[in-house]
Amino acid sequence: MFSTWSECILVTCVVLLGRPVHGDTGGLSVVLVQTNITRLTARAIHAAGYHLHRVEHLSIIDAPKLEHIAVEDLSKMPNLKSFFITQAPRLHRIAPLPPLPELRTFIITTSGLLEVPNLSHVHDHSKVYTSLPYLQAVDLEGNHIKRIPAHALRVRADQVSLNYNLIEEVPAHAFKNAQISKLSFRGNTKLRRLDDLAFAGNLLLRQLDLSSTAIASLPTKGLEKLEILRIEKTPSLKYIPSIYEFQQLQKAYLTHHFHCCAFAFPERHNPARHALYETQKAIMAQRCQQLSAVQRRRRSQESSRIYKFGVENAEETIADNSAATTSEEYDLNSEEYFSDTGSFEDDEQGDFHELVNNTLSNGVAYFAACGNFSLSRRKVECSPLPDALNPCEDVMGWSWLRASVWFVITAAVVGNIAVLMVLLTNHAELTVPRFLMCHLAFSDLCTGVYLFMIAVVDLRSYGEFFNYAYSWQYGVGCKIAGFLSVFSGQLSVFTLTIVTLERWFAITYAIYLERRISLSTAAKIMIGGWLFSFLMAGLPLVGVSDYSSTSICLPVESVGVGDAVYQGSLFLTNAIAWVTIVVCYVQIYRSLGGGGESYGGRGAAAAAERRIANKMALLIGTDLLCWAPVAFFGVTALAGVPLVDVSHGKVLLVFFYPLNACANPFLYAILTKQYRRDLITMIARTGKCDWLIEKYKLAATPPPTGHTNPSAPAPLMPLIDYNRSHSQVSKENGEVVL
Repeated sequence: MFSTWSECILVTCVVLLGRPVHGDTGGLSVVLVQTNITRLTARAIHAAGYHLHRVEHLSIIDAPKLEHIAVEDLSKMPNLKSFFITQAPRLHRIAPLPPLPELRTFIITTSGLLEVPNLSHVHDHSKVYTSLPYLQAVDLEGNHIKRIPAHALRVRADQVSLNYNLIEEVPAHAFKNAQISKLSFRGNTKLRRLDDLAFAGNLLLRQLDLSSTAIASLPTKGLEKLEILRIEKTPSLKYIPSIYEFQQLQKAYLTHHFHCCAFAFPERHNPARHALYETQKAIMAQRCQQLSAVQRRRRSQESSRIYKFGVENAEETIADNSAATTSEEYDLNSEEYFSDTGSFEDDEQGDFHELVNNTLSNGVAYFAACGNFSLSRRKVECSPLPDALNPCEDVMGWSWLRASVWFVITAAVVGNIAVLMVLLTNHAELTVPRFLMCHLAFSDLCTGVYLFMIAVVDLRSYGEFFNYAYSWQYGVGCKIAGFLSVFSGQLSVFTLTIVTLERWFAITYAIYLERRISLSTAAKIMIGGWLFSFLMAGLPLVGVSDYSSTSICLPVESVGVGDAVYQGSLFLTNAIAWVTIVVCYVQIYRSLGGGGESYGGRGAAAAAERRIANKMALLIGTDLLCWAPVAFFGVTALAGVPLVDVSHGKVLLVFFYPLNACANPFLYAILTKQYRRDLITMIARTGKCDWLIEKYKLAATPPPTGHTNPSAPAPLMPLIDYNRSHSQVSKENGEVVL
């Protein structure tokens, strides 16, 4: 085995770092590639012909059987600077390393380590060195590390990488007394918990990477001097600490847009800390003004002494005594005022020294100079920046929009509940139009519920939505709201299309009774509509597009082919439905256009039919306005460019998107005489409000004629019989009776 090992070393020892076998200082680089050794010992290296005291770089690459490292033998290599092992799957643990004063890099990657080796004694601080040693890199990437033992990383290092391991938790004081500049946990997908004191005691941490983990919160102890923070691809992070917790943060690379909003608007993100910041700012400004006044008086007194120099001895003595008294008085006052803080020191030139602790107690950096004081909030370079789909604003954005949405909600919810109550209680008279109207009212009611959920969230998070953004957008509530929005929109579109087709059959082929849509056929059609609506609303719940992309819970973001196909399907189905409705209404209007001649010159009847067509044209307009937001957002998703940003899209959401939900119950039901008859019938069954029923009967009684007794009222027809005697299309008043 040793002969093979020796040959391997002779071939590959010049590979690592491009160093020759014998450098200028006489150091050696030992590289073992594809070795079958099970134990790494000094004896094995010495037997291969290498002097241990000259070894500076030791590398082991692809050692499938390596299980043990005799760490005590590493101390026999006093000049060892780099230790590198990769692809050693059986290497599970390494004993604590001995003092290695020259070691600069310790790298074990893509191996089988189960815990972090103890490196706390590598640079033994009890010994005296000419220069304080430190590790340039500790890289343990790609192992199976699950835990970080206490004090294992109590080292002085430029960077420590624990990327792509199986770490689940970082315990308290895991880096106590360590001096690590850059620390990375990237790719630890099982890392869910960081103790509140996980980074406490590390006084030099400048860069921290927690990307691609599963953490839900970020502790701040030990991160006061952090300059660069990376938490990308970590959607589980709910809340980002206030900017005031990070005294020196310059750059932050985060996952959610609303976390950058927290840095941009700290007064809304954490009002308590911002109030403390403003208080400290006022105190420091006042102190600076007082110190500046003291310094100006000192300079004035010194100038006075120079001016009076050479005057008579008696006067000079009096002036000196006065100046000394004044100077002593101000010095005493200054010392008494600032003795409890120790924040400022004076020099002979009147300038302030830099603070002993150059931060306020709440973590806000500031600069003070003689005669000038400025205390400004740092601007953190943060990404992803708020964009058109995720602006730093409340759900409703504008106050007038916040108030208007409640009027829309009231009209949609009350109107559709009223229609459902009347139609469902009169189930004995269930016809195809009534059956379809029930589905239409239910879908429109779902739209009202969706708007209600959005409005409630807006009220609860008023002024600080980005503090609630994660809980809302990634919670169950937003998924339910988004589902209701898409489901109601698709079912409403589908039902309106079927209603229009049914009206087209009923009016165009009025004399062909066999061409009417039967109730059983309508039921089968609506089952298909419900299944289609459930499918389109459920796809974002299984990963096709996403309801969490915006605060209004609409699937408007497209990042893949599947998302684009889904958005295109929504847009296409709405477009086809609208075109179908327009064509049907045009055909209805054309069929009624020559009604006077076709039916023997019944001009009055034809005029009534034209009034029906005019009302249907109104329905076309409301449908178009309702589906405009769907078209805008659909094109936005397909183009990948926000043609309408969310801020302005919310206007469409409030005033146009629910337009059908508000208008349909009135246009199709409430404003028709048939609905009023059904409402009176429902009230009559309750046995209450007799005065209202009598009033309606009198209004419905035909006027007396010459063939009737004017003094005797005409017999009243029962309400139900009266309803049955009327056809579904009333040409006397130009209404579509449903």
